[in-house]
Amino acid sequence: MRVMLVEDDDRLGRAVLKGLREEGYTADRAATGSEARLLANTRHYDLIILDRMLPEISGDHLLTEWRRRGLGTPVLMLTALDAVANRVTGLRAGADDYLVKPFAFEELLARLEALARRASGGVGQGPVLRQGDLALNTETGDLTCGAEAVRLSAQELRLLELFLRHPGQVMTRRVIVDACWQDPDEITDNALEAQIKNLRKRIAAVSPRSWIKTRRGLGYVLEADPQ
Repeated sequence: MRVMLVEDDDRLGRAVLKGLREEGYTADRAATGSEARLLANTRHYDLIILDRMLPEISGDHLLTEWRRRGLGTPVLMLTALDAVANRVTGLRAGADDYLVKPFAFEELLARLEALARRASGGVGQGPVLRQGDLALNTETGDLTCGAEAVRLSAQELRLLELFLRHPGQVMTRRVIVDACWQDPDEITDNALEAQIKNLRKRIAAVSPRSWIKTRRGLGYVLEADPQ
């Protein structure tokens, strides 16, 4: 799971980044609002930890901008301001949760885990992502549509999970590669196209619909209501 940490305090930022990586997260850090905007535009993130008070562009402004663009990534907002009005401002800007500084790292982890569960459907609903009559079990890799079923490879699973979590959103090649490969710099355009082709064949084995469309010059999109 990839996390973006947006924190300008260098000591706190380095400590949290180190802790996240030790817990198994793939984590990047931005120290300014401008850096965070650039990372969000070029990479896919499953979770964002966002400080309110940032150089160049405030966390509130960034979050409002992201939500206006349709970014649905869960955001945990960090703030040194404990007044109710300040927390409400962040939540109204689009934050999913908030954490007041100083905080225990264990609480940060617990809140991230809760946001991740909520984003994937919540406790009790199982690890299944759905779009229309297509259903993907993210633990087993089983893809079903009606009575038809097929088991995806690990790479196919990662790709389809990314698309299903962002239906209707055009995913650039850079975003797809960063989210689905351990060594994104080693993946060529041809290799990505081959994997997308394989995934389309797997989907075609269970569904007659054309789910994943190519947007020339932009990337790929899983249509939320395919025709």
